[in-house]
Amino acid sequence: MSNTNQPIRKTTYSSSVFVIIVGVLCLIYIIVYLYNQYKSIKELATGITKPYPMCPDYWDSIGNGKCQNTNLIGSCSNKPGSNIVDFNTDIFKNKNIGDYTRCKWANACNVSWGTINRLC
Repeated sequence: MSNTNQPIRKTTYSSSVFVIIVGVLCLIYIIVYLYNQYKSIKELATGITKPYPMCPDYWDSIGNGKCQNTNLIGSCSNKPGSNIVDFNTDIFKNKNIGDYTRCKWANACNVSWGTINRLC
């Protein structure tokens, strides 16, 4: 048996390599964050906004701003024969308060409506 006193080598990352990896990941995160902020500001500046759905969730659009509650969801317009709501009236089309009015209506009728529900 020979007695060789060779040191055991371990392959581990040194602290400088770890710092470089963390730095690169942080840099990638910052770049993605800034790009998303840029897109958001660009959409606001050009007036491009994502439109809200014409009708509440799981309702059917039957044209001219009218929606039909075919699944009888919620507490309003949930009876066959009286399940059509006209959202083409001035109060719902108003540029300043139309979306807010839709939100109030959806909450009062216990109906979900995409992102409209978050406006009030």
